Amino acid sequence: MSASRRGQRGLSLIELMVAVALSILLVLGLVQVFAASRASYQMAQGMARTQENGRFAMEYLQRDARMVGHLGCVNDQSRFLPSLPLVGELFLKDRKDFSTVPTVAHGQALRFDYAVQGYDANGTAPGSTLTLAAPLAAGAAGDWSPQLPPMLQAASGEPIPVKGSDILVMRMLSPESAAIASFAPDTATLGVNISADAAQWKALKRNGEAPALLAAADCRMALLFQASTIAENAAGTSIGVTVSGLNQSGLNARDQFDASLGQVRLYRADIAAYYVGLDPTSRLPSLYRMSFSSVPGSGALTRRVEEIAPGVENLQLLYGQDSSAGAAATSLPTGYINSQVTAANIKPSSSDRAGWQRVGTIKAGLLVRSPEPAVSAVPQNAPTVLGTTIVAADDQRYRAVYETSIALRNRLFGN
Repeated sequence: MSASRRGQRGLSLIELMVAVALSILLVLGLVQVFAASRASYQMAQGMARTQENGRFAMEYLQRDARMVGHLGCVNDQSRFLPSLPLVGELFLKDRKDFSTVPTVAHGQALRFDYAVQGYDANGTAPGSTLTLAAPLAAGAAGDWSPQLPPMLQAASGEPIPVKGSDILVMRMLSPESAAIASFAPDTATLGVNISADAAQWKALKRNGEAPALLAAADCRMALLFQASTIAENAAGTSIGVTVSGLNQSGLNARDQFDASLGQVRLYRADIAAYYVGLDPTSRLPSLYRMSFSSVPGSGALTRRVEEIAPGVENLQLLYGQDSSAGAAATSLPTGYINSQVTAANIKPSSSDRAGWQRVGTIKAGLLVRSPEPAVSAVPQNAPTVLGTTIVAADDQRYRAVYETSIALRNRLFGN
């Protein structure tokens, strides 16, 4: 009797092990493909957001910086000649002393004799190395040179300036203006009644709000003031100015404009400060723009802070000074920029008005990071912003540096 043969059923152990090994290799390959695809997507997203935020931040900063020195058809360097200043400010208690601004909160914002002024973060001069804290640290007033004035110190609930990042303050008249049809001084009250073109007045508004900080200017002089009353109608916008609110002085004999010549224009007086700050809730960094305004007749200045671009981690600034910087205060600008210095090294000093009036260019550098982790490894070389090496946190975020040179076109030689 022969033994019966049975056919093999199922898989042998060796075949199962081979199948499992092949499956594992296939799954690992798929995981690597998807991981690489996700990493590429995160990198692309990080680069795109960083480039977008960097471009937007630079555009905003340049737009305001180019208007520095604008005081009508004549720039601030000419109007603030030491021999005979051709600027009048009703904000001043003493019309001859530009430091006598109202002693109210943020009153230093009205120092229009400083068209541009910077604050240099200590330890960030070109050639130095700055190590960023993780998370980024808020700065105190003494972390900048010169020390931050109260107008730049954040209140509760406002974005706090980041330690190690520079701050830029600019004051100028708006690019928009309205024709003045009549300028009628009141000798009894030392005030003035102004009538402006109704259609052109609308261009001076921001977010639908009528500005109260204004200036009248022609090619002879400029007069800055706060509107006490504003009445808008189809025939024209009537603006009343009295010695009240932020106006500490009245008109004098020099404050005369002949509106019949068609040269007198009404401008908005703008004040803007740019800084890198921390969101009070998320503690994430952004570039912020701080502005100051008022309402007609009010004795107070209002500070407003708006986010310009998220992800901006650091701002570095260098100022190009005229070759006449450090010379006698009566010397005139030459138009030849021969030095690039930090705010702390402005000649003759960082607090000297004549030194800041010799600034003709601004170099700005931004370090911008992606919103989320976007790289798998930390770059071997730390980024450099205007000569300052910045060591960032090991958080796998994509970072890029953006630098530009800005000519203060109202201070270009011959303007």
